[in-house]
Amino acid sequence: MSERPPLLNPTLAACLGITAGSHVAVYLLNATLPLHLVALGGTRTEVGLLFSTTGMVSMLLRPAVGGWIDRYGFRPVMLPGVGFLVATLLLLPLAATPAGLVALMGGIGVGNSVVSTGAGVLAAQASPPARRGEALGIYYVATSLAFSLGPPLGLALYAGGGLGRCVLVAAAIGIGIGVLVVGARVPAPAPGAPARLRWISRRALPAAAILVATNVGYSSIYAFLPLYAIAAGGAGDLTWFYVLFSACIILGRLALARVSDRVGRARVIGPAIAASGAAYALLSLPPRPATLAAAAVLHGAGVAMLYPTLLAQLVDRTPERERGSAIGTLSGSFDLGNVIGSLLVGVTVERLSYAAGYRTAVVGAACGLLLFLWFERRAAGAGGMM
Repeated sequence: MSERPPLLNPTLAACLGITAGSHVAVYLLNATLPLHLVALGGTRTEVGLLFSTTGMVSMLLRPAVGGWIDRYGFRPVMLPGVGFLVATLLLLPLAATPAGLVALMGGIGVGNSVVSTGAGVLAAQASPPARRGEALGIYYVATSLAFSLGPPLGLALYAGGGLGRCVLVAAAIGIGIGVLVVGARVPAPAPGAPARLRWISRRALPAAAILVATNVGYSSIYAFLPLYAIAAGGAGDLTWFYVLFSACIILGRLALARVSDRVGRARVIGPAIAASGAAYALLSLPPRPATLAAAAVLHGAGVAMLYPTLLAQLVDRTPERERGSAIGTLSGSFDLGNVIGSLLVGVTVERLSYAAGYRTAVVGAACGLLLFLWFERRAAGAGGMM
């Protein structure tokens, strides 16, 4: 019986540090920049623009970043991205108007897209093939933990020293990321990388379509659930729901990380999509503690397993010379699903009801599951190399 290859290696450890640092830096600012913008006289619409600006930049840039890494390698792409991110962070306190702050958020979107996408590409390359699902599951635990740590840290820093202190801490984290990038052991660009730079990877389009459809309801968990609870006569404070949801994501990725390596990717992806769809169906019911708790557990488990396993399957099926472009395309589709979902569910809620909005999310997840089954059938006919 052959020994299993070690899970953690120096390259993957560096990737964990990079993704944790970049997400803590960005999330601590995401929690405090709306407060600063309002203090500058900004409106609610401009607060919304803070996040839609970075989302649009990420959606457009991530696929290209992966292609650049295929062609030029990790460090030549990452170091300018880290430098751009730190420089933009240091400019934030100088923004005297809401419009200037929103514009700088575009720069943060550029820098963070390069850093987070590059770290994801390298993590996938450094993951042992026999343990790729487990390695990527652990990698995204670092992202989830950063999401939990960043906002409280940002609010504490803002209360103690305003935006300037937040920026200094975020910039210091950025410099630390640069040190990790310089010191990381990285492979040379794969031979045979496409001579022509492509914006998206055709190999990744099936997985991207599945993720976009399944992700239609993701942003509604944050945007509309408290409002739905208030409209139904309940309390709008659903802190416990988000704590449970986040805990299920983190614990699910830790507990189930090895499953797709053992039973196959397809046997995890399908149930993960179904779990999220069932959660949206529960959320379409009048909000009650029991249904909300069940939805948090189901959706947390679905989110925990879907993206790392879908990514692992994509890497399994993509030649090494094209993996960066494929990973970047899939990463960008996550943002695209959020943008489309925010608009689609928002319009449905406005014209019909909150329940109808969540039923729209159920339809999205059902479409994602049907697409997955269809693409898997085609891949089986093509020998699994679709």
